[in-house]
Amino acid sequence: MSFLLSRMGRYIIARVFGGVLIALIAVLACILLIDLVEQMRTVGARTDISLLEALRLTLLKTPMLVEQTLPFVVLAGTMMAIIGLNRSSELVAMRASGVSAWRFLTPAAFVGIMLGVLAVTSLNPLGAYLYQQFESEKEDALSERLSATGQNGVWIRQGDEEGQVVIHADGVDPSGTRLQGATFMFFEVQQDALRFVRRIEAASAELKPGFWQLTDLVEATPGGRPVRQTHLAIPTTLDATELINRFVNPATLSFWALPSFIREAREAGFAPTRYEMKWQSLLAYPLLLATMAGLGAAFSLQLQRLGNLARWGAAGVSIGLFLFFYSQLAGAFAMTQSVPAAVAAWSAPLAGMFIALALVAFVEDG
Repeated sequence: MSFLLSRMGRYIIARVFGGVLIALIAVLACILLIDLVEQMRTVGARTDISLLEALRLTLLKTPMLVEQTLPFVVLAGTMMAIIGLNRSSELVAMRASGVSAWRFLTPAAFVGIMLGVLAVTSLNPLGAYLYQQFESEKEDALSERLSATGQNGVWIRQGDEEGQVVIHADGVDPSGTRLQGATFMFFEVQQDALRFVRRIEAASAELKPGFWQLTDLVEATPGGRPVRQTHLAIPTTLDATELINRFVNPATLSFWALPSFIREAREAGFAPTRYEMKWQSLLAYPLLLATMAGLGAAFSLQLQRLGNLARWGAAGVSIGLFLFFYSQLAGAFAMTQSVPAAVAAWSAPLAGMFIALALVAFVEDG
């Protein structure tokens, strides 16, 4: 900690932060350009959308994209900073004055941890809120064209060999298991054909394990008079976990909202694996950025006069890409409940940290 507060420590922190800032600006420019073209290609192909509207959708999505690419930004920015010190011979002077290689790793990791904490506590909630607005505005833009065909609201179908139930709802609550303005249309198999038998309109319908809980409903049958009821339970074979995964995108839940969502889902008997993985990944995010910063510093400490600096830099980028693909693979295993979400989320940052520590030990001894 004393080295971080020293003049040299503050200087290295400033250089690393400056490198990260330059890399972030470059990545932001790429994100804006690529995603703007993507919005014009996808949304613009299905409905009329102006350049300003596409740019607005891109800006709403940008914080989430920045959060996803920040580990590579930190890796690239740290390598730029340390390689800059190397080429200006400042690194040689620092090493000659007796500064240990570990002291280059500490400021870089400190910057990574600070950026990780800031991203998790501030950038992630902002990105989740704006991404929810992005999805809403994108759906509104597409619904202008789809409204003529009546494809509004949510449609669900459940059934077996004896009949089917077609469910339409005006909307879905953020929990993903409560439908607003739900209409249930029942069909039974009669003489090898599906025939309509009754219709139920409910103010809300909440999916419980094994049944729908309807509230404030009106039931009608062909030729019969409507009957009002306060509550009614309807058996169902729908998997609540699949329903949650369909209607609740983990990207729209912030770091602060995830714990209560996971707790409520567990209490209701559901398995919120995707959201547990998201929560554990956010908890491990500061360590991930510290690891990327450490890798960037460790693979840039090779003195330029010794040669092979480009190879060391390429090796650092390769390790970063490997950790990214490894984390994606571990997340896929977590989704199938083959490994715990905590193991899948923390294994990649820990592996990268051990690689960085081993490399710095090698450079220091060598």
